[in-house]
Amino acid sequence: MPDKNIVMIQLKNINKTFNPETPSEKQVIKDICLDVKKGDFITVIGSNGAGKSTLFNLISGNIMPSSGKILLGGEDVTKQPEYKRASRIGRIFQDPLAGTASNMTIEDNMMITFKKGFKWPLISLNRKMKNLFKEEIRQLDMELEKRMQENVSSLSGGQRQALTLLMTVLSNPDILLLDEHTAALDPRNAAIVMELTRKFIQEKHLTTLMVTHNMTHAIEFGNRLVMMDGGEIIIDIREEEKAKLTVKRLIEMFGEIRKKEFENDEVLLA
Repeated sequence: MPDKNIVMIQLKNINKTFNPETPSEKQVIKDICLDVKKGDFITVIGSNGAGKSTLFNLISGNIMPSSGKILLGGEDVTKQPEYKRASRIGRIFQDPLAGTASNMTIEDNMMITFKKGFKWPLISLNRKMKNLFKEEIRQLDMELEKRMQENVSSLSGGQRQALTLLMTVLSNPDILLLDEHTAALDPRNAAIVMELTRKFIQEKHLTTLMVTHNMTHAIEFGNRLVMMDGGEIIIDIREEEKAKLTVKRLIEMFGEIRKKEFENDEVLLA
């Protein structure tokens, strides 16, 4: 079990302003403070423009904050570029095509994962590795173990996203960022990928942040829920309180805090 006293992510008074000191200046993240402990599974929800993806871009190093500090595992990485943080962070995007190489086989894609330099030695694609890959991919329950030498381009969106999830987990990241990773999938495949997500996070005790537009998913999954609005964290609910939460109550809480109705149809209808 993970040591819940270890803080994996610390955001200290993070601000992000695009195009500063110009007519198009826009502050998208406003003085955010957030501690994420080892083993936390935090769902992040909010309307379009709330700052969710920008928050992930800041954590991953894709963009730098205008002010504030970012610490990963206690190390100050505020100015550290994305490629240096990549060994610690696994990130899955909404687009099922983004996480795999279309013109390569399933087993070659998995081989890339094992050579990423996370916590694996340099290895070759021998029979032992091929058998290991088959055993790992069998967990997806999609019969992809029978298609290991097919190009990934032949897979459906749901199969590719499930493969991306497995590959990301196998790379042993310290932190998993799920950026609306089921939003582009049909309901059946989205449900499959979400159950695989739950399974892998529980088995590997992964420290996870998951952006979702689906309020039901935000409540059902994880041990903590964060709601963003206007670049700020306005709600942070944990453990037992989260377990009692309903979609109706979450919308009411938004109204009580912001003094306005929650009007994002994409979230409400997800």
